[in-house]
This record gives sequence, C-alpha cells and structure tokens, in this order.
Amino acid sequence: MNTQHKAELNHFFVTVFNNILTWEEQTLASCGAPGLSVKEFHVLEAIDRLQAKSKNTMTNVARALSISVGALTTAISVLVRKGYVSRQQSQEDRRIINIFLTDKGQAANELHHRFHEEMIEEVVSGLDGPQLDMLILSLKHLSRFFMNKMTAKTEKE
Repeated sequence: MNTQHKAELNHFFVTVFNNILTWEEQTLASCGAPGLSVKEFHVLEAIDRLQAKSKNTMTNVARALSISVGALTTAISVLVRKGYVSRQQSQEDRRIINIFLTDKGQAANELHHRFHEEMIEEVVSGLDGPQLDMLILSLKHLSRFFMNKMTAKTEKE
C-alpha cells in the first residue's frame, strides 16, 4: 500500500461515512420521517427484526445494537414520545419489557429499508461479478475489523 492508497482510504473513512449518515438522515426526513436520527432508524430496524422473531425485549434489542440497556431505555423513551414505538410489560415476567413498532414506526422502518435497497442498487450498478465479489470481501474484512475492536473494548470494560 502506498501513500496515495492510505490517503484515499482515510478520505473514505472520514468523509464518506459521515456523508452517508448525513445523506441518509436528510433523505429519510424529506421522505416522510422528519425528526428521526439515523441511530433512531437503526433502533426501529432492530426492533422490527426482533419483533418478527418474538424476541423484541429491551435486552435483546440493546444486544443487537451493541449498546447498554440504559442507553436503549433513553432512546426508547424518545421514540415512544415521538409515537414510533410502544412498550409493554410481559405478562409472564413483569421484569421483561417488550418493545413494538407502532404503525408510524413501521412506516418509518419501511422508508429506511427502501432507502438501503436503493443505496445498494446504486453502489453495485455497473459492477460485474468479480468486482462485486471483491467489494463484498473487502467489506467483510472491514466489518470483522470493527467487530474485533468492539469486542476487545467490551472485554476491557
């Protein structure tokens, strides 16, 4: 790897990641989900995924997002106030809180899902099979790097 490669990768990590998040938030706000941050969209997405498996407890959602239950509690309180999420105490174990998307939350999550589908289609358009395979391999390496860093940080705490 040469200096130019390092500069381009640094630009990608610093600029492109931030641009993606900003663009995502602006696009979703203009499409009918104003006032939601990207992080809040990702909370809705995790709830939806776990709700489909009847695993939509605070603990499971926090684990899926790699955040503490306390941090999730704060996020859920905001989403409840905004009307995107509801909470319900389990009938079997009152210590367990289940989280559900409201109709408004489901609609926002569907917007988010469509945004990601369009982004993926745009990114892969024009790539042939080997190029797409290389992109996926590279992103797997990137994902593994961040997962290892997050795991190491969690183990230190």
